Amino acid sequence: MELRDLKAFVTLGEVLHFGQAAVRQHVTQSALSKQIRRLEEELGGELFERNASSTRLTVLGRALYQDASALVAASEQLGRTARDVLAGNSGTLRIGFGVATKILVPAAIARFRTERPQVTIELNDLSTHHQLLALNEGKLDLGFCRLPTPKGWHCLPVVRAHFVAVLPASYAGVRELADLVDKPLAILRRDKAPSFYDHLMNYLAQSGLRFRDIQYVNDFAAGVATAAADIAWTLVPSSTTIEHPDVLTLPLRDTEASWIIGLIRPPHSKGPLIDAFWQIVADLSEPGPAS
Repeated sequence: MELRDLKAFVTLGEVLHFGQAAVRQHVTQSALSKQIRRLEEELGGELFERNASSTRLTVLGRALYQDASALVAASEQLGRTARDVLAGNSGTLRIGFGVATKILVPAAIARFRTERPQVTIELNDLSTHHQLLALNEGKLDLGFCRLPTPKGWHCLPVVRAHFVAVLPASYAGVRELADLVDKPLAILRRDKAPSFYDHLMNYLAQSGLRFRDIQYVNDFAAGVATAAADIAWTLVPSSTTIEHPDVLTLPLRDTEASWIIGLIRPPHSKGPLIDAFWQIVADLSEPGPAS
């Protein structure tokens, strides 16, 4: 059963005039009659009664008309949806992000939705490690991840982050990490954010200092709460919200204590939605090279 034959049936069923239906279908009356006959042969019965003065739907025609109309409408909607997706006006964009981009990401999405309100945005709060896995498996389209990227991937540097030491208020005399070697330290578990953990461990090792009393927390908020409770100090990314009267902060600005977060995508992640969001982030980000 051909779609064009169904369209001919629906059009003729609407206007009940072979001449008008042929004009709408951009075919001759003879071609339209052949389409109707072909469909009748496939369905096993006549769809129209025709005489010199009128054309009417048969019992079979009336019974099938609504279903045929729905099929034709669905096929036309399929075409419109395809055109919208290919033009970047609809579809779904799956984005991964972490704490370091909690300000940039909402701003980029707000601008993107202003331009493309019919696009669905799926946000996934994941560590760099888990974003890379999802991107590689095709479960995400874009991710805001710690650089560098895997070889051959595209990246757009967007934010520079650094470690911040969050201290109990009782540590008022602390001025540098060396003052903290004898204090208990709470850090995020490695399985929660492997890249952050590995960078932190390397940084502490390179400092030449030995922190022996280490305990683990499940998220950065728990680390801040631990400091506020005067249990231990902690190290968090500079983007972490730290709004507690019972803590002090000590930003670590040296090169080894900082890293760059970029918008990234693997080579197989392509399309107009991805390109459009990429450009918006480029416009909002700190200047930096893209690839």
